[in-house]
Order: sequence, then structure tokens, then C-alpha cells
Amino acid sequence: MQYTESVVDCLKEIAQDHPESMDWQSACEHVKDPRRKQGQRFSLTSILLLALAAILSNHLSELAIAEWGAGQSEEIKKALGFEKGVTPHQTTIQRLFRRVSAEEIETVFRRLFLHILNQDQEERGACAVSIDGKAQRGRLKFEEENSYAVHAVSLVDHQTGIVLTQGHGEKTDVEPKGEPPAVETTSALTEAQEQEAQEAKKEKSELAVASRLIQQLDWKGRVLTGDALYCQRGLCAALRLAGGDYLFLVKGNQPQLREDVRLLFAPLSPPKRAGEGVLRLPEQHAQTTEKGHGRVDIRSIRVSSELKGYSDWPGLEQVFEIRRGFQSKGVCKEAVRYGVTSLPAMITIPERLLQLKRGHWTIENGLHYVKDVTMGEDKSTVHRDNGPKIMAALRNTALSLLRHAGFSTIAARLRYNSTHPQAALEVLSLSL
Repeated sequence: MQYTESVVDCLKEIAQDHPESMDWQSACEHVKDPRRKQGQRFSLTSILLLALAAILSNHLSELAIAEWGAGQSEEIKKALGFEKGVTPHQTTIQRLFRRVSAEEIETVFRRLFLHILNQDQEERGACAVSIDGKAQRGRLKFEEENSYAVHAVSLVDHQTGIVLTQGHGEKTDVEPKGEPPAVETTSALTEAQEQEAQEAKKEKSELAVASRLIQQLDWKGRVLTGDALYCQRGLCAALRLAGGDYLFLVKGNQPQLREDVRLLFAPLSPPKRAGEGVLRLPEQHAQTTEKGHGRVDIRSIRVSSELKGYSDWPGLEQVFEIRRGFQSKGVCKEAVRYGVTSLPAMITIPERLLQLKRGHWTIENGLHYVKDVTMGEDKSTVHRDNGPKIMAALRNTALSLLRHAGFSTIAARLRYNSTHPQAALEVLSLSL
């Protein structure tokens, strides 16, 4: 793999493939600056651009952002908005990030990327979006015991890997206002009960954030994919009401729905007498085979519309069974999963459902893994006020900008930008 492409060729390729520019100044006008006007030396827009450029150049903490800015040339500083050639200290960046509104920052980034994508999808289910929650492990040791376990929930476009938006968990998601928190001594809870309580708290927090995120996107032509946690009546109904669709796995959190789907695909008992038996609607099938990393994965799907009209699940059109068989080091294994979708059979073939299910893992492999391993999010100890939310939003945005520019090897591109700051500026649509 070549990591030594010239900066000139790199910038030409980005400019040709992505000619649109981003008006950062106009976008950031909608963010209220929490600082007093008196004594302000640096604009909010300049500090945000400095942080993004530094992260794009593999400087990933608040201290590293400040040091990267101080070490740049006068031309780089002016391009970022620091006309006098002086950049902010770490404490200035830290204080601002703690106080600025995370919701307003997320709104700015969301509007920028939705404008870039400009996906006016007329065809139903043409665009797929993944949803999943994530905890920042570096923050956990600073938080109260048994606090909410999920810090953020993200929506990611399957095709591009761009983070469309992100919402953050709050204590009120777990402990509603007006209700005192339940107090239980650790000694009174068994280990199993404590783990069950934590899981329930995590689910409640994650679903509360997901409900808010649904309201922030235009769902026409989009289908939301997620694991079994998101298979909830309210969420599915909200998506259909917003003009979107869903594809979720079904597990034990919806026991009746899961049992209905399991029985539908269970082998039939042979009839005792001629003329007896169960009449089923015809099923659709598909199968894919993948080879790599020393093993063979075979995925087969069975799809049926028979539960439509029988089940009262909101918007239900089809149910499916996915069997994944794989062989590794001579050992054969098989896993079975059940799922539901609001996409009708007339517009979505089984191969497309397999593609949607497989594409959901974009959010794990392309976002969460990269943020933790490459960008060090789990190692970050930023935990005060809005600081961790702003840093998470900046990581998402930097990663999305690189994806939009066509880069897939993120770690290599960050290392390249660390010695070629012009490349980082070009990703931000800034020129010297």
C-alpha cells in the first residue's frame, strides 16, 4: 500500500471529485458564543476550524490541538482565521468547549453534511442509515457509580460512511424530572440483578436519544437499520409516520414478535392424513458467499410476507430469517437471526435485505472502531460539562470529511496530513 502520494496530486484529486465548498463562517453564525465580548481574541469559527484541522492532522487532544496550531506557519494560521498569527492556548479551547452548546454544534455539522450529500431520494428504501450507541470508556471513571452507560447515539450513512448526526445521553433519559432516583444498596443486589439493571438503564437511555434523532432527519427514501434494541413499536411507528422505513433484528426484548417469526420459519410437521397440513405463502430466498481472513462465510436469507396483516406490529411488511454459516480452522458453525422490515416485497428483493443487514456494520467498523483505535476516543479523559460532546462531534466531523474526500485508510491519511497541513486545509475547503 502506497502512503507517499504527492500533496499536489492529493489536492487535485479532492478538488476535482468534490468541487463543492463549505461556508464555515455562515454555518457557525447559528452557534451562540458563550463567552463575553470583552477580551475575546479568537472567533468561535476559527477555534472550531483549528480543532478540525488539528484532528485531521493526527493531533487528537485539546492540548495537541493547541500545540499544533501554535506550530503552524503564518499562512496556515491566516487560512484558519487567525490574522494576527496567534492561536489559542489549551485552556482557552478547553473553557470554550465546556460551555458551548453541543446541540448547536451538532446542528451545524448535520446541516453541512446533509447539504453535501444532497440525497433527494424518490425511490423508497434507496438510502440506508445505521443507528447505534457508544460509550466513551475514558469518561466512566469520572462519573457516578451506576450512571447511564451510553454517551452517544449516531446515525451513519451506509454508502458513504458519513455521520449524519449524533445525539448524547443525559441523566434525565434514565431518571425523568420529578422522579427521585431509585436508591438501592450494592449489597442488596446480586451481580446478575445489578447487570440487568445496568442493561435496562442503557436501553432506556439509548432509545430516548434515538427518538430525538429520528426527528432531525428527512426520512423520505431512507431506511433505518439497527440491532434488536431498536425494534420498538414507538420507534417503528415514528419512522413510518416520517416517511421512512426500518429493518431491525428481533430478539428476546420482543418475545411475541420473535416467536411469531420463529414459528413461521420452523420446519412443518408432516401431515397425519392426506389433505391435511398448513398452507403457506411462497417464500423468497437468497444466498451470498464471502471468502477472507482464512474462513468462508455463507449467508442465506428466507423472506416472507405472511405475517403482514396477522401481526399488529407498526408498518410490518416482511419478516426474514438469516442463517450465517462459517468455517474457520476446520470448525463449522452456524448462527440464526430473525428480523422485520417495513419494506414491501414488490420493491425490495431478498438480496437487498441481505445487503442492508450486512451494511449496518458500517457504523461499527467504519465509525466506532476508527474513533477508538485510530482517534483514541476511549483513551480520552475529557469529561467536564460539554467538553466530551464537542470533542466527539469534532472526531465525527473530521472522519466524515475524510470519507467524503474519498479516503478509506484513515490512519494513513492522518499521518500524511500531520506532515502536510495544506492537505488538511483542503479537506476543510480552505485555501492558503
